[in-house]
Amino acid sequence: MRSFSFLHKMIVFGILLSTLPILLTGIAAFIYSSKQSELHRAQANKQLLIQMQTNVEHKLATVSYMLDQAVRSPDTLHSLTSSSSIQDTGPLFAEKLQNEFNNMRSWEPLMDITLVNQTQDWLIDHAGLYLNTDFPIALPMKDLLSNTLTSGWQLTPSSVFNNNERPVNSGCIYHIALARSIPDVNVSSDAALIAGIPACSLQKPLEEDSPGSSTAGLIILNREHRIMVHPDPEYIGQPLAAAGIKDSESGSNFSELLSIRGFAASSGQREVRIADTRYSLSYTHSSLKGWTYILISPTNILTHEYVQIGLHTMYISVAMLLLSMLVSWAGSRRMVIPIRKLLVQLGDKRLSRGNLETNSTLHMDEFEQIRAGVSQLSASQSQLESKLKQYKLQIHTHFLINLLLGKNAPSTLHDTLRENGYGSQLQEWQQIAVIAIQADLMNHPKYHAKDRDLLLFAVQNILEESIYAEQQLLPVVFDQAVVTIIGTSEQDHVRFSQHLHTLTEQLQHQISEILSLQVSIGFSQPHASLFQIPQAYTEALEALKHRMKLGAGIIFQFEAIDNRTSHWALPYPESLEYILIQAIQNADEAQASSHLHQLLEVLFGMECTPEEYQVALTRLLTHILQMMQESGIRLGQISKGHGSIFNELHALQYAAEVEHWFNTHIIIPIILILKERQYAQYQHISEKMIAIIQQEYDKDLTLEECASRLHYNANYLSSVFRKETGCAFSEYLTKHRFSIAKKWLDESELTVKDIAARLRYNNPQNFIRSFRKWEGITPGQYRERKQKPDLSMKQ
Repeated sequence: MRSFSFLHKMIVFGILLSTLPILLTGIAAFIYSSKQSELHRAQANKQLLIQMQTNVEHKLATVSYMLDQAVRSPDTLHSLTSSSSIQDTGPLFAEKLQNEFNNMRSWEPLMDITLVNQTQDWLIDHAGLYLNTDFPIALPMKDLLSNTLTSGWQLTPSSVFNNNERPVNSGCIYHIALARSIPDVNVSSDAALIAGIPACSLQKPLEEDSPGSSTAGLIILNREHRIMVHPDPEYIGQPLAAAGIKDSESGSNFSELLSIRGFAASSGQREVRIADTRYSLSYTHSSLKGWTYILISPTNILTHEYVQIGLHTMYISVAMLLLSMLVSWAGSRRMVIPIRKLLVQLGDKRLSRGNLETNSTLHMDEFEQIRAGVSQLSASQSQLESKLKQYKLQIHTHFLINLLLGKNAPSTLHDTLRENGYGSQLQEWQQIAVIAIQADLMNHPKYHAKDRDLLLFAVQNILEESIYAEQQLLPVVFDQAVVTIIGTSEQDHVRFSQHLHTLTEQLQHQISEILSLQVSIGFSQPHASLFQIPQAYTEALEALKHRMKLGAGIIFQFEAIDNRTSHWALPYPESLEYILIQAIQNADEAQASSHLHQLLEVLFGMECTPEEYQVALTRLLTHILQMMQESGIRLGQISKGHGSIFNELHALQYAAEVEHWFNTHIIIPIILILKERQYAQYQHISEKMIAIIQQEYDKDLTLEECASRLHYNANYLSSVFRKETGCAFSEYLTKHRFSIAKKWLDESELTVKDIAARLRYNNPQNFIRSFRKWEGITPGQYRERKQKPDLSMKQ
């Protein structure tokens, strides 16, 4: 797939450049319009709530006023103070009060007003007179008067008012009622006027004032936060918590927020959830009655408005984007004309498409193709220079390794050195020496054997930077060591040796500080000719072999080796070797490790050459392998087969490394095999002895008799049996006999004397004493204790 050309990129850039402000403007307009719409909706809800509050309080004030007028009405007073019975004068007064009540209802059609005389069991409302037999009075007047006089309007069951005009299944069973006692009347306090309106009727003004908010609802709470008005009549009379209104922000019930001091006394708006549906809630507090007015409206109205705003914003943005695309396309075509002319002026119209057209150029524009041609030429030059440096370094390293190994022809050595840039060294050097550095990684807390190559490379760099180029040839890494050739114009042999000692100590200290690595350094004695470099290299490696005795971190010069005296005539520690082999045969790992340590301490305490140490270690390994073969263990059982086991031994460099190798690779594997054999043998012997005890427990059985049968030493059998069972032979035999005795005591009628005789006790008293010692009771007591539960079960 071909990439966009520069023209296409300019068009895309122009579109993107114009798209950003259009998008930002559209988003800003949408956010601003949405916020204004939300603010307008909130203000509308607030105004509607205030209007509803005013209507409700006006309606209640009208009812209260009408009730006060009815209390002072002469007809009301006369109906209660008349000396005649209500049965005689009832129809006349009922008609007058009925007319008066109907006149009051002309001001508030939904108002119900009733005059109740609970003492005489009658009441009068706008529909007429009712005796108790016709209309039972369900509400005590004292409670209603007490509540309304102290708290004002109260929720009262609608059954108090006998309103035949109200539908039977309207669902509204509560009235908001107010009661007044009759002043200056010497009658019972059970006579009162009660006025009220249906609680559900207070929702109707909301539907009339806001026809578009049919899904909105009004909730009115009294001082105790109990619901007096609710869109769902079932919640009227219940606490607000029962309505399930939860605050969207805090997740708590809205009734809990209203209980907070200062919250209920204010007004505001909240986002709430009712049955997983989001609503907008507006509330306000009335100081007149202490009621709280709550208006709940769904949020889908705002969502619809947001969608309309978003669609209009999108239409305008799309139109502006199309216009910007047209302008970008026309302007970019004119701007790219000079670039195409520049390509033509280069001499070939298909410069970047003919000679350079490859898979990579398919994704380049005009400028990138020109830049790619120049970059490709520069990269080719850099790669060629890098490869030449690598080849030169490899050739140089190969030459130095051949120089150390003596593979260069003496006739061409000087010419080759000059070709490699060592002409000044040939003229100035009077003496040379070889230094070999190896990393000591055994038991290192930070580095492991896999890090050796990387560490040697770092040491090589340190040598190259620490020693002047005029004093050394290039250091090389060869055979797990960093090797360098040091030269000097000094002719004094002693001074050059002192210089080598000082130089190696500085190198060792510097490597330790930089890499936190301990190294061992071996260097040759001074030589007067470059042709002696192979000999000097051999001497440096020989000097490093003294780590076997001296340990890690040594600096050793081959010249210090004294080959004239040798204490190898000292006797080889054969006694320690014999004890070591005996410990291996006995499968005693701790003793074998201890004796190996003692043997190697004696061995390395002798003043010997590294080759003589290798001979002694080879002798020790040979004798251990000989013992192993005589024990029937094959070499393949302990060796992993990765090479000669003797080569592994000769490759070791430290005494501690030699001890660790003998332990982990030779001695411990042999001991594990011997222990497996020993465990199988012990288990077989103990199983045979247990079988003899179980079959011949009623005979005079002894450990010596078992040893004679099994053809083993009695002491050996005792040791094996104790290791396998955890107890002695006699103790195990006694336990088994007592288990048989308890079985006979439980299941047979044998006497204690007969049981003792069968179990090879010459004296029954000895059996009884032994039984009491092991079981804590006598055999007779044991039998009685076992028989008593059986007797009780039979009874």
